[in-house]
Amino acid sequence: DLDSALSGLPPAAINALKADGEVFRLDREHRGIMLLPEYSMAQNIRERTAALAPDVFTEGLYLIPYPDGTDSIDLEIYNLTRKVSAISEVIYLSSRKKDYVPLFDNVYAVSDLKKKRRIEDPVVNVIPASDTVFLHMKETNLGNALYKVDYLWDGENLGFFMENLGALRFLIKVVAKNNMQISMVFIPIEEGFLVYGYCGVKLSNANVVFNMMDPYTGFYRRLYAMVTWVYNTMHSTARLPDLKSPLDF
Repeated sequence: DLDSALSGLPPAAINALKADGEVFRLDREHRGIMLLPEYSMAQNIRERTAALAPDVFTEGLYLIPYPDGTDSIDLEIYNLTRKVSAISEVIYLSSRKKDYVPLFDNVYAVSDLKKKRRIEDPVVNVIPASDTVFLHMKETNLGNALYKVDYLWDGENLGFFMENLGALRFLIKVVAKNNMQISMVFIPIEEGFLVYGYCGVKLSNANVVFNMMDPYTGFYRRLYAMVTWVYNTMHSTARLPDLKSPLDF
């Protein structure tokens, strides 16, 4: 259940998650991972973030109710995360435009990194233990790039690990290739899917970027928009990714 899944996490985070169904923090003080439940993929996440050594790190926990008739990662739920063209539907609140705008556009899977041929959403008939999908995405502020998504499934929990394969630019280079991770892990518990998500970024031109924007809020918006996309896809809803206040220890 939820209490056992959250064992060892800060009490303030547990209370916020129980009250609001979500909690997040912006790691401005570089304290590292603090909201990660101890479960089968926890070490994998620690290794991924350690290898990146991000300048900017944000993380969150979310409780998504089960859709009717579902209480686990089944083929239908798994394939929802592989219908990558639907990422074009992800919106976020732009602080610059003061409105909701598409976060990603023109999202599609590609055959491989050499030919980059557009293919249909790569849904499957059987859930593989691991797989990788390559995507083309246009990011509203940071331009066109290829991304990869690594899928991991241990028979119970599902990991979705996205990384940029091309540089992301906004007037200047903001993020070099392989230097942004957006990840979500879906943990089935009694109350629904417990989702742990994080966005880690190693910035290029960090001083300039910090003068242009608040990268903590900016990159957390991207993670939260992805989580909201999954929620809306599961429940056929149209929730908006309205940011609440971050957890402050």
